[in-house]
Amino acid sequence: MTTECSSTPEAISGILLAGDAVLNLSGQNLNCVGSTRFVANSGDALGVSTAPAQVKWRTDYAHSLGGVTAADVDRVVVVSDGDGQEAEHALSALKAAGIAHMHCTLKSGCDADAFMDEKDAEAVAERLRQLGYL
Repeated sequence: MTTECSSTPEAISGILLAGDAVLNLSGQNLNCVGSTRFVANSGDALGVSTAPAQVKWRTDYAHSLGGVTAADVDRVVVVSDGDGQEAEHALSALKAAGIAHMHCTLKSGCDADAFMDEKDAEAVAERLRQLGYL
């Protein structure tokens, strides 16, 4: 089963369920509660850890997915930036291993300056004054 979603690094906890483990391929720090489990590499194999971890996927990790299922993980949440093949390879390996998973693509948070500059704000305020709202 593959489900897809998008989130920001700050809001990732909103999609996690009990029994999930996060496979962070994004390279960004995720805002998760302290009990969140992460898929982490230890040498040439994957395992599960409670310490935040980021993984650079390698094709040989597909053979070590048993270490993830042995840790009573119900679902692996793959977090990626969405601009690379790394997530596709990891998702294919999870599917081949029969592990329930979800793919979450990170999106950038919005910056207020990206919408309106000072000149635009003044024009909007003037129009609201004309309409009697200000």
